[in-house]
Amino acid sequence: MTEPTPRVVVRGETTLRVRPSHATLSITATARDRRRDRALALVGEVQASVAALLAEHAALVTRSSTAAVSVHPEQAERNRVTGYRASVTTQVRLDDVDRVGEVAVAAAALDGCSLWGPSWRLDRDDPAHAQARTEAIGEALSRARGYAQAVGSRVTALVELRDVGTGAAVPMMMAASARGARAGAAALPELELEPALQEVHGAVEAVFLISAPDLEEL
Repeated sequence: MTEPTPRVVVRGETTLRVRPSHATLSITATARDRRRDRALALVGEVQASVAALLAEHAALVTRSSTAAVSVHPEQAERNRVTGYRASVTTQVRLDDVDRVGEVAVAAAALDGCSLWGPSWRLDRDDPAHAQARTEAIGEALSRARGYAQAVGSRVTALVELRDVGTGAAVPMMMAASARGARAGAAALPELELEPALQEVHGAVEAVFLISAPDLEEL
């Protein structure tokens, strides 16, 4: 009767801490007025200043899009409507994470705007994901060789390799809000933001064949 080929099943894991691929800022233009149509007109003017700012920083802005629009009444006692509040939120992506502060300061200086961010992100196709998987495979092989050596054997072949998932834990660091007015031609203050490192986890399960163990040596 043929003896079954011994095998070892192992799991390899690794966690990397890498710089983010990009950052996201959210800029919200807001206006209030007693009349709904006037509130909409005013928020349109504020939003135009946001568009102008993004055009000024076109070299840094990778992508921008409208994330939300809202118009709702403001009420006092007995549900009496006192006016209307209108807002438009623009989401901005910046790939140069070392220069996010430039756009953040400029946005914070816009009259009638509030700022949230940055949110640091790692792209799905970032090389760090492949690196994490490769290191996890290496760790699995090293572990399999350790088991084989412990029983007087050696790894002879790979039977199965299974990816049990990789992902990035995204810390929401450096989030802030700001509101202010542009001071004419006055120079804007500098704001240096340190990108929050992203954790990338790689994990695999592997099945290896090993040579017949020398159990007499145990």
